[in-house]
Amino acid sequence: MYIEMSDKVNLYVKQSGEGIPCLFIHGGPGEGSLDFEALGGNSLERFMQMIYFDQRGCARSSGNASDDYSIERIIDDIEEIRKTLGISKWIVMAHSFGGIIAANYAYKYEKFIDKVILLNCTLSMEDSFSSQLDYGITLLSKEDLQYAEESSTFEKWQHVVGKLLEKDIFYKLQYNDYKNFLKVNAKSAEIENFNAVMANQAFSNKEYFANYFYLTEKVTVPVLIITGNEDYAIGPDHHKNFLFPNKKVRAIQGKHMLYLENNEQFKSIIQEFVG
Repeated sequence: MYIEMSDKVNLYVKQSGEGIPCLFIHGGPGEGSLDFEALGGNSLERFMQMIYFDQRGCARSSGNASDDYSIERIIDDIEEIRKTLGISKWIVMAHSFGGIIAANYAYKYEKFIDKVILLNCTLSMEDSFSSQLDYGITLLSKEDLQYAEESSTFEKWQHVVGKLLEKDIFYKLQYNDYKNFLKVNAKSAEIENFNAVMANQAFSNKEYFANYFYLTEKVTVPVLIITGNEDYAIGPDHHKNFLFPNKKVRAIQGKHMLYLENNEQFKSIIQEFVG
């Protein structure tokens, strides 16, 4: 179904499953929720009512280049979804870049949240890019690393990521198995007219690259942090900067797509936390 926001942007929303409602916030910036739902998130529907949505300007949702893509607008979208669905309190789960949105939503609207689940989440894109850069360098030859020493970290990151994509090995930051990388891409490709407006403005949006570690001290609800011990897309130690006062950290053997590549443990840890 589609829910119209107060500024007339229509967001794709789907409810599935039984139990306590749980909103899933996808990453990107600019991806969608379909691959998570179809390739692992649906295993949670046995004990939670999963609510999937595509953020404005993403995948199946509407949104033009002139619309508002600020963090504030996105978290207000989430609150409008909650009100429209008539949910008094829910669990908020995020993946990857979605962690930045979840932390900001939890800070502003904590009274409507029962628990937070952060799955391979970043709260500082700059810190995560440093992890990608450091690991990416180990996958390339000296000949591939011809950039000026005075280049900024971001410029080096762009160069290294470009080379990884050129050699079709960027997936190694996120996946153990190349076949799973192909599965996720194929699932996203099922969406006709995939809306990429949010993705196209992401690198010019300074808010997305701010450091949000400071918010973690201010969110008091229970927080489950699930991290892959080889998640170089985010950084295996990135979560150590999270200072939630009521947190539980569970490290899983694997990389960035644990919901797909280690689904049983992913599901079991969440089910235990939800209770």
